Amino acid sequence: MCAAKEIGALNTQGMQAMGRGDYMNAEFMLHQALRKATALGAEGYTAKIQNNLALILAAQGKHPEAARLFRAALDVLERKTGGNNRLCESIRNNIEAVGDAASASPRLAA
Repeated sequence: MCAAKEIGALNTQGMQAMGRGDYMNAEFMLHQALRKATALGAEGYTAKIQNNLALILAAQGKHPEAARLFRAALDVLERKTGGNNRLCESIRNNIEAVGDAASASPRLAA
């Protein structure tokens, strides 16, 4: 399997594990995908995976860690794409959601 397909499969499997509430496996798979994407220099994949990993952290109430990853993903995408796209908008909304201490269950977007 080529590296891009492997990264995509790990990302998909990680998000499926999150959907089942299996956060430990979800984090494991996404960390593997992130490591591979970073090694390839695939910034688009890296940003998407950072966003997804941050979603998993936020779902577990780890909001400061999630916000850090959301910001890292947004920095990469803004540098790469100019920041005027749907994923950047979703990440900005995610940053706002995890930063909202008054919200008991923030709404986050993949």
